[in-house]
Amino acid sequence: MKTYITVYFGTVLVAMFLVPIVSQLAKWYRLVDAPGPRKVHHTPIPRIGGIVFIVSTLALILPVFFLKNDIGQSFHESRTELIVLLAAAGFIFIVGLIDDLRSIRGYIKLLCLIGASLAICASGATLRSISVGTWFELDTGLAAWPLSVLWIVMITVCMSVIDGLDGLAAGIAAIVCGTIVLMALWSGQAAMAVLMLALLGSVTGFLFFNFYPAKIFMGDCGSMFLGFFIGAGSLVCQTKTHTLVGLAIPFLVMGVPIIDTCFVVISRRFLERRSIFASDRKHLHHHLLDLGLHHRTVVIIIYAVTAISASIGVFTLTTEGRWSIGLLAVGLILLLSLFACLHGRRYCGILTALKRNLAIINDARIYRHTFEMAQVRMRESTSFHEWWEAVCIMSKKMHFQTLGLWNCRSGQYVRTCTWDVSKDRFTTGKTAKFTLPIRGNGAAEWEIRAHISVNGYLELSGRQAMLLARLMDEFPLPGQEEEAEQLELFANATNRPSIKKKA
Repeated sequence: MKTYITVYFGTVLVAMFLVPIVSQLAKWYRLVDAPGPRKVHHTPIPRIGGIVFIVSTLALILPVFFLKNDIGQSFHESRTELIVLLAAAGFIFIVGLIDDLRSIRGYIKLLCLIGASLAICASGATLRSISVGTWFELDTGLAAWPLSVLWIVMITVCMSVIDGLDGLAAGIAAIVCGTIVLMALWSGQAAMAVLMLALLGSVTGFLFFNFYPAKIFMGDCGSMFLGFFIGAGSLVCQTKTHTLVGLAIPFLVMGVPIIDTCFVVISRRFLERRSIFASDRKHLHHHLLDLGLHHRTVVIIIYAVTAISASIGVFTLTTEGRWSIGLLAVGLILLLSLFACLHGRRYCGILTALKRNLAIINDARIYRHTFEMAQVRMRESTSFHEWWEAVCIMSKKMHFQTLGLWNCRSGQYVRTCTWDVSKDRFTTGKTAKFTLPIRGNGAAEWEIRAHISVNGYLELSGRQAMLLARLMDEFPLPGQEEEAEQLELFANATNRPSIKKKA
């Protein structure tokens, strides 16, 4: 017990001692987070507080390896997993620190996370099996490594995403760490309990300066370090117990950031069709702020929800079999109900956007095939008439309304060739108009003018225009311009391309 108390309060004191030093260094080197449209602070705040976590945690953890008591023996027995965990977490901290100093692309951070997670798996901490008492047991088999990597990456990303208000991420991390400490003690994992107590102490000391109004931010180095340490630590706990509860409890406690991240990613990808790494104000805490709640109130509300989830999770430790599943299901339903109440309209918006996007994707696929067939016809064309006919066939299949080829002579454009859709297919609704300058072999200037029917989505009209422009770039006007001036095909009635003489 003395070791547990010493580690926790020792990291609290070390963290409180380090915060002013790190804060002053950040100000000297201008490593601060400037105010912005997405930010809730109005003055520059130091943003490398993650240094406090790793230094204070290691300062109390490393000496434990040399203790001659039961905890030291536990560290010695699990030294491979613990050393790999600390090394991988340190690597992720460095990646986050580089991102704080010089921005790193999202996919690079993701690759680093995957690599560090694979190292954890290689040390033996994998999701090999999941059991619920004697009720059932699931052997993950070949999926053990992918599931383990997915778990660690998910927790790390969620911790980074939730770091949007003063004290929010640190407070949630403290609750999660406390829950994992109880899990570790319940399952007899003294080493993991000490590790999480050290992390809990560093977060507790940091919160004295990070809670609203914050004097320092943890930055990406802090949020990534916390998320990775929690994800990997919870995985190690589950590996020792092989129970569903060992993984479900951290999932439930992290329910707010996990569900919030999933909702925001889906919203970005399907509703707005932006990169999942893009920033916005769509998170739960932003929504609560928009309702008029005070910053401190929003943080306390999310603390309370997380604490209730943690209480339900810890209570499952005293139950077995179906009762554990039932309690976890109740906690998950409560979380989903909270998000449904706050984001009900946006859920409907996502479904509508998904339907729209599927329609656009389907039409775009058809237009792409039509364009590729037009490319084939263009390659086989040997005359101006065949060139023009290929353009008109593509226009017909892409639902163009009119198409005209214009020639500039003596400073004035004269329509040389025209094509109109048949009257039974001509629409009287909205149309998009555009003009494309095209290249010819002669000195004359040419352009194509077109009208496209707008059937619900302007984006599709833009895609149609883009494909026609690409076709003109790849296959410029052939050298038989005089053929366009000599031929006159009266084919509008049969919906074939017509070439008219100049007036």
